[in-house]
Amino acid sequence: MSIGIFRKGELEMKIGEFVTLLNTTKDTVRYYEELNLLKPNWRNNKKEYSDKEILDFQVVKELKEYGFSLKDIQLIFSLKQALDCGDKQLIGQVYQVLTSQLDKLLQEEKEIKERRLILENEVKKLKGLL
Repeated sequence: MSIGIFRKGELEMKIGEFVTLLNTTKDTVRYYEELNLLKPNWRNNKKEYSDKEILDFQVVKELKEYGFSLKDIQLIFSLKQALDCGDKQLIGQVYQVLTSQLDKLLQEEKEIKERRLILENEVKKLKGLL
């Protein structure tokens, strides 16, 4: 995944700075927190976002671009939290989720191609009538 690299503890910011940096909204950030996709630290009764939340947000955004639902992303994040990051079981389960998503996209691509070919044929027929 094409995510930036930060050293742990390098950045700490409030939600306003976080949403500006990531070009998102406070509502989106709070919703991701409800889904346990982002887990900011609490300091002096205020949330502070760090490099970990930046990376997690970027991973969520990228997985959404791949067509994953937030429910699927929650599953991936919960597996990551339950197991060590390099755990073979985690890698296997993430592989299954990614493979399933790839199969789904390939099927959608096939269906779109079939519809495009049908449409092209209809356009050719109509053009012949002109």
